[in-house]
Amino acid sequence: MITLHEAYLKAKSDREKKGLTRLISCRDYGDFWGFDFINPLKEKGDGRADITVNKKTGDIRYFNPIMDFDLFEKAIRIPIEQFDEYNVAV
Repeated sequence: MITLHEAYLKAKSDREKKGLTRLISCRDYGDFWGFDFINPLKEKGDGRADITVNKKTGDIRYFNPIMDFDLFEKAIRIPIEQFDEYNVAV
């Protein structure tokens, strides 16, 4: 079982390779956590899919809300302030 913090670090490491270093949202989808990282120079996201981390396996995937809008609506928003210490755009 992977913790939320471990999942965040794993997702951030993956997204950093694409220059997406600023977290703007985090959601609990039940079986996985979803994170939305953007370019630090942008004001808002561009509708790109969340990077997800499976809670049991740690596998990274991607989830676009149009894939399952009901799941997206039921997801629990997680306050991103808890990641402030680590959410430094470089």
